[in-house]
Amino acid sequence: MTSKIILSLFSLIAIYSMFSCTKEGAPGPQGPPGDTGLYAPLMGDIIGKVIVYDTMGHPLSDYSGVQVIIDSTGIDTVTDATGNFRFNQVKAGLYNFSFKKEGGYGTYRIVHQLHPGGPQPTKLANADVGQIYNGPPVTYFEVFDLGSPQNPRVMSYMEFASPMRIPVASVLYISNTPDMSKTNFKANIRYYSPYIVENMWYQTPEVDANVIRPDSTLINAKDLYFYLAFDNLRDIHYIDEIGRVVYPCTGTTLGTFKLYGQMFWRNPFSSNRTSNDGVYPLLRKYRLK
Repeated sequence: MTSKIILSLFSLIAIYSMFSCTKEGAPGPQGPPGDTGLYAPLMGDIIGKVIVYDTMGHPLSDYSGVQVIIDSTGIDTVTDATGNFRFNQVKAGLYNFSFKKEGGYGTYRIVHQLHPGGPQPTKLANADVGQIYNGPPVTYFEVFDLGSPQNPRVMSYMEFASPMRIPVASVLYISNTPDMSKTNFKANIRYYSPYIVENMWYQTPEVDANVIRPDSTLINAKDLYFYLAFDNLRDIHYIDEIGRVVYPCTGTTLGTFKLYGQMFWRNPFSSNRTSNDGVYPLLRKYRLK
């Protein structure tokens, strides 16, 4: 009987200690959203600034009218003329943010932003929103390769119906599937070309094979799909959820073409030579549909 009494006393002491630690030490579990009691979720403000650029990459004088959205929450606000914005009393958590503006602007994003809550506001990095430049209509598009098996040199060329803006920037999107877009792709290459353009035509620099070679799904693909689009002159980009660089200010497609991944394999007998030891033209022409 005595041993049972002692065991009961130890059990009561353990239960009391457990509740005492929860009350006086680390807080217990959080309550449901909207709970204003002891276990209410931690809240806090979120602040930030957006800078708005024209198609030439020059900042505007007025940064107002950018819609800032906390993705998947239904919460949004709008920037003032200085580009500043604030969200009041947002529950602590990990959030993605989107930045949109009417009038042909790209959608910028900030992903995986930790908001700890508390009295100190969470300050986001500045967001860049740029206007999209589409250029005049394309009347002719061609892609050609004047390289060798050791050094493929793939370039694209296009002509326009009217004079285009100079200088210009463009992004070449690459994927192993045909259904790609500027948010659905495997890799991309950005070109800034202030010198090699004329008012009525534009030729890109060479495709960088080192962008394709490290990705096994690209280098081993039977077909590689490419499309080219003009970009805002300012190098506006963000890192998405899977670690890719996204250029949100690209316009409509200038032209598309298809190659094969093996074209970019290194020849095992070339000793990684980069200079041509003979030219093997593989001229491919495509007209827009």
